[in-house]
Amino acid sequence: MLTDFSSASLHAAEEAAAIATRFNSKLHLLHVSSSAAVSHLSLPETCFFHVAEEDEDSSLNNKLRLEKMKIDLENRFGICIQSHEAKGPLKKIVTYYVRDLHIDLVVVDAKKKSGIRELLFSSVAEIIINTVESEVLCVYPESNCNRLKKIVLPVGKFVPERKIRMAYELARKFAANVHMISLNKNSNGISNENTKVLMAAYRYLKDITNIPVECRTVSGNNMAEAAIRYAENINADLILVNPGTESQLSGNFLYRWGGDIVNHSPVPVLSVHSNMEKKQ
Repeated sequence: MLTDFSSASLHAAEEAAAIATRFNSKLHLLHVSSSAAVSHLSLPETCFFHVAEEDEDSSLNNKLRLEKMKIDLENRFGICIQSHEAKGPLKKIVTYYVRDLHIDLVVVDAKKKSGIRELLFSSVAEIIINTVESEVLCVYPESNCNRLKKIVLPVGKFVPERKIRMAYELARKFAANVHMISLNKNSNGISNENTKVLMAAYRYLKDITNIPVECRTVSGNNMAEAAIRYAENINADLILVNPGTESQLSGNFLYRWGGDIVNHSPVPVLSVHSNMEKKQ
């Protein structure tokens, strides 16, 4: 799976830089190639952008392009950036850097996939989400964090505390509203259990912030599909999901092959790991 310095990658880097600016964080640019040695790094870090493996012959050319990208972003956003050229399998290299640099957020450029391609090949975003334990932001060509005003936060069978805290931090930095949604599979009304969890999640968020919060129940049989539909209806700017069951689409006439939300959402997706989700 090859990703070079494409326009999608450059756009994702700009989004990562904009986020790093808001959070006063450092930004790391990583390029994985077949001709560079991995050096040991031990720097504290809070924000990270990943450019996946490419197939160019010249390691020097890669380094020059990476350095140019670094200088351009530093000049435009006024943040501290470090660039790294690495060699080896994508999963191994990304895991190494995320752990060694204590990365809090991984930003990847995401491309929509459908049909047989999604069945046969995992996207880079899916690979990273399933590999690292940090949060992963999937940046699409239409993503624009400067207009982050509406955040959709699905609530399932438990109160997603880690996801709520992440939504709070983003909403605070970008002056955004949070929309909590719960899935309603019962045409006669929301179940008592769903009501309890949704209200508990609402109280948890209101205990830590006074940012605007809306709670809604949405009809449907699949949380990922309901989240996409709701996000489109309100013109949302971001969906926060737990990886695993919450992010999986069911096979139907809209999503014939099912698959992961990151391959189909027209709205940027932030995958937030949850210990409870991992236990399910």
